[in-house]
Amino acid sequence: MNNFILLLYPFVNVIVTGLFAGVVLRQYLQRHRRYQLYWAIALFMAFVATLAYVFMIVVEPASDIGIVFFRLYYILGAALMPVWLGLGSIALVTSARFTRISLIILCVLSLLAIMLISLASIDKQQLSQIAGTPGTGILQPQVGAWLITIIILNTLGVVAVVGVAIYSGWKLLRRQGTRSLLWANVLILAGDMLNAVAGTTARLGVKNIFWLIMTVGWTVFFIGVVLASRPHKRVVSAKQEDQQKPVQTPGNAPSASR
Repeated sequence: MNNFILLLYPFVNVIVTGLFAGVVLRQYLQRHRRYQLYWAIALFMAFVATLAYVFMIVVEPASDIGIVFFRLYYILGAALMPVWLGLGSIALVTSARFTRISLIILCVLSLLAIMLISLASIDKQQLSQIAGTPGTGILQPQVGAWLITIIILNTLGVVAVVGVAIYSGWKLLRRQGTRSLLWANVLILAGDMLNAVAGTTARLGVKNIFWLIMTVGWTVFFIGVVLASRPHKRVVSAKQEDQQKPVQTPGNAPSASR
């Protein structure tokens, strides 16, 4: 019963990230925009990571299979997901060449993170008490190359998503875009910032509210994407429409440059 309560918010995260990933993947299959593909990859990472966390608690965290689930959760959720989400934002507003260069660099950093987290030792006593917390302080050494790599990847990812959201909102204001698209960018910005705050507070020692903040963050992010995907009525000329530049609106293909 106690584990069920501790897994309540992670389980909600599984549902939200699963739905979120499915929505963005469907948009990619319909429109074949590269940024949607990168976002879908990131969201499926978040889904699998949270699912691995739930399975880890169910099978006993300190068991051999529990350790495998923990490493999978940490690799996908803590290290890779934020920066792949950021790559989607980069692909939305930059050239194909710059996106390809970013992808190559990201693949190298991702492989490095996978290797470092896989090789890091684990404090099994801490791992046995992970239920309801994000799992900070389990990988050893606590301040090692794996942590530096995660900080770099997380920072790049948050800066990309937040930066593009702010840029997109500014472009919408300048060309008097629809209010719903502006609010969509605000929600995307707020959702990603909440997810970043969850990780930061956990690293600072406030662990018990991590999954609550993540639940709120992903929910707000998802609402922003759904809002951005709705049809928007705007009175613009055909010439103006052709001259529009990309904005941070996942799934809202008419807002992206062609």
